[in-house]
Amino acid sequence: MAPTPDPNRLARWPLVGREAELKQFDAALRDTSCGALLLCGPPGVGRSRLARECRQRAADKGHPVSEARATEAASGVALGALAHLLRSDVSPARPAQLHALAIEALSPLTPTPPPPRRSARPLRPVLCIDDLHHLDTTSVVLVRQLLDARRIFVLGTAVTAAHDLPGAAVTAVLADADAVRRVDLAPLDRCDTELLLRAVLSLPVTGRARDRLHDLSEGLPLPLSELVSAAVTHSVLTSDGTVWDLISPEVPLTPHLAGLLRARIESSGHRRELEILAACGPCPLPYLLGHLDLERLDVLERARVLTTARDGHRTTVQLAHPLDRVLLRHDMPEARTQRILLDHVAWIRERGARRSEDEGRVAALMLRATGHSPPGSLSQAVHHAARVEDLDRARQLLESVPQAQRRFESTYLLGQALFRSGDCEGAERVLSAAAVLAAGEREVLDTLAARVHNFVFGLDASTDECRAVMDAARPHVRTFLGHRELALLRGVAAYGAGDFAEALEHCTAFENPASARSRAPEQLVLRAGLLKALTLGCLGHAGEAVEQARAAAETPLPEKDDPYRSVTLQLARDTVLIHALTVAGRPGEALTYGARAGRGLRAFDRHASRWLTMALGRAALAGGRLRQARLMFAEVARAARIERSALLPESLGLLAAAAAQQGDLEAAARALEEAGATVPAHRVVPDLDLGTAWLAACRGELGRAQRMLAAAAVQARMLGHTTRESLLLVDLTRLGGAASAAQRLSAIADERSDPCHLVRAALARAWQDQDTDRLLHLAEEFHASGADLLAAEAASVASDALRTDGRARPARAAAHAAMDFLDRCQGALTPTVRLAHTSGHLTVREGELALLASRGMSNKQIGETLHISPRTVENHLHRIYKRLGITGRQDLPDSLRPQAERRGPSSVW
Repeated sequence: MAPTPDPNRLARWPLVGREAELKQFDAALRDTSCGALLLCGPPGVGRSRLARECRQRAADKGHPVSEARATEAASGVALGALAHLLRSDVSPARPAQLHALAIEALSPLTPTPPPPRRSARPLRPVLCIDDLHHLDTTSVVLVRQLLDARRIFVLGTAVTAAHDLPGAAVTAVLADADAVRRVDLAPLDRCDTELLLRAVLSLPVTGRARDRLHDLSEGLPLPLSELVSAAVTHSVLTSDGTVWDLISPEVPLTPHLAGLLRARIESSGHRRELEILAACGPCPLPYLLGHLDLERLDVLERARVLTTARDGHRTTVQLAHPLDRVLLRHDMPEARTQRILLDHVAWIRERGARRSEDEGRVAALMLRATGHSPPGSLSQAVHHAARVEDLDRARQLLESVPQAQRRFESTYLLGQALFRSGDCEGAERVLSAAAVLAAGEREVLDTLAARVHNFVFGLDASTDECRAVMDAARPHVRTFLGHRELALLRGVAAYGAGDFAEALEHCTAFENPASARSRAPEQLVLRAGLLKALTLGCLGHAGEAVEQARAAAETPLPEKDDPYRSVTLQLARDTVLIHALTVAGRPGEALTYGARAGRGLRAFDRHASRWLTMALGRAALAGGRLRQARLMFAEVARAARIERSALLPESLGLLAAAAAQQGDLEAAARALEEAGATVPAHRVVPDLDLGTAWLAACRGELGRAQRMLAAAAVQARMLGHTTRESLLLVDLTRLGGAASAAQRLSAIADERSDPCHLVRAALARAWQDQDTDRLLHLAEEFHASGADLLAAEAASVASDALRTDGRARPARAAAHAAMDFLDRCQGALTPTVRLAHTSGHLTVREGELALLASRGMSNKQIGETLHISPRTVENHLHRIYKRLGITGRQDLPDSLRPQAERRGPSSVW
C-alpha cells in the first residue's frame, strides 16, 4: 500500500538548505556590536519560516523574545505593529516616554532560564518583526532608537523586488551599516528541493517530479509546499511504496496559491496581454507590441512579470513565472483561448511564415485551437516540437492525423514518438504499419532501425523476431552503404542477444575500408562507435571502451541531423560513457559526469532517459552510494511498470541488491518477488541472480550466496561477458569466497591486462592471503576511484587481520579509515562490514551463524539452513557470545552493527 504523507508535515514544512543563514544569525546574536539582522528575499522564499527558526534558537539560549507583524493595512497607524507590546496608555505624541516604556515592555515578555553567572552580561531582548517593509514611521523611529542604544536585538524580514531595496522603513534602518546586517535569501537549488521533498513525503521523488516541481515553484518553498499539497490531494503526485512521481506534468493549484498568483497578475494591470503569452507561449516581440506599448513592456520586464530573450535575429517575450502561465490558462474561457491562438496564427501567416519553424508553430497552435493541424505542416511541427524538447506536443500532433490520412512519414514519426515516450508495444504496432508503407531504401532502413532498437532496448524480443524483421527488409536494401547500415543493425541485434564478439565485428565495419567511413552519415558512424564502446566494455576491454565512449561523447552531433534523433544520440552518448567508466572501476568519475548528463533532454526521450538512469544507478551501486542507487532503480522500476518495459526485472534485481546491502531485507525480498513474476520465458536476467545472492548473504546465508555468485560467474564466462564475470567474482570475494575467485580473476587480468582487472585480481589475492598492507593500499585506490564501499570493506578486513595478529594500533587506524569510507556509503550494512567491526574475531562459519541468529532464527532453523545439528549450532553460539563479550542472542544485532550505525543509523532512503 502506498504511504500517505503526514498531514502535519504537509502543513508545516521542515527547514532545509538554510544552515549558512542560521550560522549568520547565531554569530550576529553573539556579536554585541550588531543590533539587527534583516532576512530579505522575494515573496515565498521562506523569510518567515527562517525567522521562526531563529526566534526559537534565541529563546532556547535564554533571550527574552517578542514578536510583531507589520501589515500593509496597519502601515498608516502609528505604532500599529508594536501596540500589543506596549502599555495601553502609551501615546505616540509623547516620544520622550517611548524609549523607556519600550525597553520595559520588551524585556520580560519571554520567560528566561535561571540567571547566568554574575560575570556574564545580561542577554539582550530579541524583537522579531515580520514584514518590516510595512512598518509605520513612528515604529521605525522607535526601533532605530532602541538599536542606537544597543538595548535590543532586532530580527526583521522584508520583501525585496528584483530592482530595489525592501522599502523606506528598511532603508532607514539600514542607514547604520555597522549595527545592521542583511542576509539575502536565494531560492532553493535542486538538491535542497529534493531533500525537502524527501523530508516531507518520507520517501524520495523521481528526478522528473523533482525537476517539474522545482521549475514550477522556481525553488521557492511557499509555492513548492502548495504545489505538493495540491498534487497529493488530487492524486497527481503518487507513490508505489518506494518512490513518488507525478502521473501528469499538469500540477493543480491550491486556492491559497491561486489567490496569491491572481493578486500578482491583477497588480500588473495587464491581465489580457499576459493571457496572450499564457496561451501562445513565447511570442515574437512585434506581435506583442500590437497589444502593449514598449514603455509598459519595459515596466513589466523590470518588475519581472515578463522576460525577453534573443532567438537569432528575433526577440521573443514570455512570462517570467511558470505558475502565472498555469493560472492564466486555467482561468481563461475556452473561447478566449481559441481566439488568441487563431489570432496568432493569422499574424504568422500574414508575415509569410518566413522561418522554418513557423509552419510547425502554426500546426501546434491550430491543434490546440481546433483539435487538428494542417497536414502539410505536420513534419515541420514535429521537428519544432523536437527542437523545444516537447515530446507530448509531438505525440499529440501525430495522433491528431486521422488513420485514413496517415502516410509513411506521419506513421513513422508517431512510432518514434511512442518509443521515446516509453510505449514500446504501441511503437511496434505503429512501426510495423510504417514498414508496410515504406517506399525506397531510406524509409525501409529508418523503419528497420527503429524496430530493431525497440526490440532490443524496449521489448526485449527474442533473437528470432529481430532476425525475421531484418530478413524481410534485406531485399529492399541495394546500395553499398545501405548494406553497411544493415550490418550495424545486425550488430545491435547481436548485442541484445549477448553475442558480443559478433556485435563488435559488425560495428567495426565502419572503420575499414576508409572509403565506406567517409561516405557514411555522421550519425551512423557515431552509432557504430557507441555500439563498439558497449561491446568492448562487455568483453572486458574496459580501458578501450572508455576511450571509445569518450571520443563519441566529445564528437559534435551532426548539424544537419534531425533534432528528433539528435536528442536520443546525446542521451545515448552520455549513457555509454557512464557505463564504460563504471565497468572500468571508476564510479566516482561516472557519477561526476552523470550529474550534468542529459540535462534538459530527458523529457523529450523518456525511454533513453531510463537507460541513462540505469547507468547512473549502476555507477552509484559500484561506488557504494546505496541510497542514490536505490532511488534511481526505484524510479526506473516505477516507470517500467507503467510502460511494461523490459527494464522492470533488471531494475528490480539491482534495487534488491542495493536494499540488501543497506540491511533492508524486506524491501529486497519484495523487489525480487515482483521481478520473478515479470521475467519472460526466453530471457535470462543476471541482475536477478545478483540481487538474490546479496539478499541471501545479508540474511546470513553466506554459503548459498557464494554458490549463486560462482554459478552466475560461470554462466557469464560461457556467454563471453568477461566484465560481468569479473564483477561477480569481486562480489564473491566480498562475501568470503576469495579462495574461489582469486585464480580466475588473475587469469582475466593476464588475458586483458586492463588496470581494473589487475586491481580486482589483487583484491582477491590480498583478501585470501590476509595481506594487510596490500589491502590498505587497495582501500586507498578504491577510495580515489569513488568505490568507497569496496574501500571500507578492504580496510575492515585489514583491521580485522591486524587485530588478530595482536597489532592493536595499526588495527585501530585501519578501523578508523574504514569508518571514514563507510560514512560515504549511505547506510551500507554488508556482511563484511558487520562482521569485521565486532569486538571479537569470528571465523567465516561463526560469522555466517551469527548473522542468521541475529535475524531471530531458532537453532533448528539455523541447522537446517547450514546442514548442521541444532546441538552444533548451540555450541557455536556459546563460543560466539564469549568472543563478542555478550550474554545471549538478544545482544547479537547490536554487536554486529558497525560503529557508524551505532552513532546513529542513516535512513535507507
